[in-house]
Amino acid sequence: MITVTAFKWVPPFAQGQVRDHRVRWVLNEVGWPYEVRLLDSEDQRSEAYRAMQPFGQVPVLEEDGRPPMFETGAIVLDVALRSGKLLPADERLRGLALSYLFAALNSVEPFLMQLAIVEYFTKDEEEKARRRPDALKMARQRLGDLEHAVGDRRFLVGEEFTVADLMVASVLKGPQAMGLLEEFPRLQAYQDRILERPAYRKAIADQCAAFAMHGPADMKYPART
Repeated sequence: MITVTAFKWVPPFAQGQVRDHRVRWVLNEVGWPYEVRLLDSEDQRSEAYRAMQPFGQVPVLEEDGRPPMFETGAIVLDVALRSGKLLPADERLRGLALSYLFAALNSVEPFLMQLAIVEYFTKDEEEKARRRPDALKMARQRLGDLEHAVGDRRFLVGEEFTVADLMVASVLKGPQAMGLLEEFPRLQAYQDRILERPAYRKAIADQCAAFAMHGPADMKYPART
């Protein structure tokens, strides 16, 4: 049996964004059943969990007879390879799909995360005002580059949904939540098409259902001093 780790609860701005949705999504796409193990902050900090995920993040994919896996890019690719799905049969197109998978994580998401850090985690208003213009400029540049690459195609690579679409559309959820994707209508239209998939909708619904059943107290956050 496959088990995926996820948080019991996160603040509202992060609900639907936590990255275990990517693993839920790919497992739904290939039709592999899985269970979810919900974590609080004590679980996250425990030696047992850090032995599986050195950085204490979610998700981890645990599976009978295999070492645990972490990092969503690695998990999504592993599931696609083992299932024989979500990658083009054509070798040339497969290479392109892998390129977009890694580009989403390495060439796009870090710049979007810098903006998210400014918007959601920077408390000092002067520092936020100072950092926002550069973070916004870089995020817009990457989104513009990506929109040019996507164009009006239904899928990034070939004529079928692949791991490239899964990861790119997931990465775009951040700027969408901040209202930034409205500046890129073709990119917004592309993401809307991808996120219509039932496998994605179930992943998000399941994630948010767990959050609805819990609250901050369930996370056992350490006391502030």
